[in-house]
Order: sequence, then structure tokens, then C-alpha cells
Amino acid sequence: MRLSGKTALVTGSSSGIGRAIALRFAREGADVVINGRDERKIGSVVNEADTIGRKVLGIRANVGNMSECRAMIERAEAELGRLDILVCNAGVFHHTPFLKMSEEEWDEVMTIDLKGIFNCIRAAIGPMVDRGWGRIIAVTATSGVVAPPQMAHIAAAKTGAHGLIKSIAAEFASSGVTANVIAPGLVDTPILGNFSEQALQDFARRVPIGRIGRPEEIAEAALYFASEESAYVTGQVLNMSGGAVIANG
Repeated sequence: MRLSGKTALVTGSSSGIGRAIALRFAREGADVVINGRDERKIGSVVNEADTIGRKVLGIRANVGNMSECRAMIERAEAELGRLDILVCNAGVFHHTPFLKMSEEEWDEVMTIDLKGIFNCIRAAIGPMVDRGWGRIIAVTATSGVVAPPQMAHIAAAKTGAHGLIKSIAAEFASSGVTANVIAPGLVDTPILGNFSEQALQDFARRVPIGRIGRPEEIAEAALYFASEESAYVTGQVLNMSGGAVIANG
């Protein structure tokens, strides 16, 4: 198994892409930490991971709060022994015209989608450097590549996250810690509830592959970045959009 003996924390893993990544890691031998802000959803994924036979820990924490991030990392290390892999997947989604965008909405997106990544990396990376091995993966979105209209805050946060990860990659490459980004297009997760069926069909028609992505496909990319096979890869942004960025960017 590709992650045997490793421990991974996946933020925002109580549903969607994060859930798929955490379960995929568990199937590859990793002990996993499930994170979110809904205790019921966290418990459900913990039960799923537990049936795979790995150690699993559920922690409710808001990644936008540094003290909660530090407490989460400390608990993960105390109960599972170490933290080798950090997947920063937690995020919020808003689709708002700029002239209607409030300061509160802007701040919420920046706090979760950008500062949340900083908080988690800042809390977790020290022991990785000390051990000489670590994997940091940020799951962002193609909105950080093509900057769609009515998503100025999302685009700004995702673009900022890409810069953050590239800088981390350059600074810690010699320490055995890699940092990479997965930037998905639209993926079949609960967030699609924000779109009408017609809107989803219209979007799928604009994707060269002809469909919306699946969480399990994103999980496979995360597995690669988390594994030893990617030891020579760092500072990269992997676009996973079925060709939509190329066709419509």
C-alpha cells in the first residue's frame, strides 16, 4: 500500500472531495484525521474510514481560527503519533456580483480559503521539517486560474493559495517537504446544490470531456501527491477540469 505507515489530516473531509481523499488514503494504508464543522457528518465519515481498518480520528475545528488549527494538529500528533500528510481542502463557495459583495462575505472567503491554508500549514510543517519528510496538498479550484466573473473573492483567495503553496514549495524543498495544488473544475459534490439542473447541463456541455468531475478522480491525484512517487514534484498546480480551462479560459 502506497501510504502504509503514514498519517494524514484532510481538512473539510466530512463530505465531498475531502471525504473521497480521506477514504482513498485510508485504503492505501494511512491513518486519517477527518475534519469539518458538523459533528454528525464527521462521525459518518469516521465510521466509513473505521471499516477500512485504519486508525481514524474525527476533529471538529474551524481552519480559519489559528488556535483551533494548532489544537487540531497537536491532538492528531498526540493520538496518532505523527502527521506526515496535510491536505488543505476546506473551503466555502459564494457566487456574488461584485457590486453586491459585502465586506463580511469577502472576509469569510479569505479567512477560510486562504488564511485557513496558512493556519494549517503553519501549525503542521515544523515537525515535518524536523523529520525530513512531509506532503502538503492544497485543493483549490480553477477559479484561481481563470478568475470567473461574480467570484472575485473566490478567485482572489484561490490565486493567493497558489502563490502561498509555490512559496512553501521553494522554501522547504531541501527539507524533504513537498507542496502542491490540485485545482478542480466543477465536481459532483453537495456544492452543486447551489446550481440549477439546467445550469449544470450547460456547464457540462462546455467541458471538452463532456461531464462534471467525480470526487474519486480528485482523490487519485491527491494520492499521487501524497505518495513517495511524487518526491520529485513540488510547487505545481494541477488543473483537473476535463479540459474546461483550455477550452474556455
